[in-house]
Amino acid sequence: MRINSYFLILIVFLCSAFLFQSKGYCSAGPQSKTNITSDSLTVNNKKNIAVFTGHVVAIKGGLKILSSALKVIYTKKNKIKMLIATGKVHIIKGEDNITGGRAVYYDKTRIAVITENPVAYEGKNKIAGKKIIINFKTGISTVIGGKKRVNAVVYSNKSLTVQKPSAENKKEKK
Repeated sequence: MRINSYFLILIVFLCSAFLFQSKGYCSAGPQSKTNITSDSLTVNNKKNIAVFTGHVVAIKGGLKILSSALKVIYTKKNKIKMLIATGKVHIIKGEDNITGGRAVYYDKTRIAVITENPVAYEGKNKIAGKKIIINFKTGISTVIGGKKRVNAVVYSNKSLTVQKPSAENKKEKK
């Protein structure tokens, strides 16, 4: 592997609009940068794959992705096709975060699929299922249940109370 190829692939990866760009999670301005740390990096130019392994931490703007490994699959023109984060995946943006065992991002369709016990949190709110699919083009997220079904726990800022029927409501019912 030539050193120039190694740095070209690394620069393309670091300068690309990293995961979740359409939701404003990443700024695309000239000062935008992605910082990735890991225990090791392997680049295979013949297969167009770069793999970060060991305590991977990727940060771009307010978005942080932690995983055991991050695999980048790119085209011959060094455009990212797919990102695959595996092993204790944790995606954090402000109070919003998703955990799971695996997250795959498809750049062409701008869809992320989180599997292996995925749980999405927004503050204290929580939703879990077999698979969480996020479409960044449409802004639509889908949670698919499995044997355990979809489970959502939602907290309201206002307390929910049941009002007693007023005298007028009692007359309308008669």
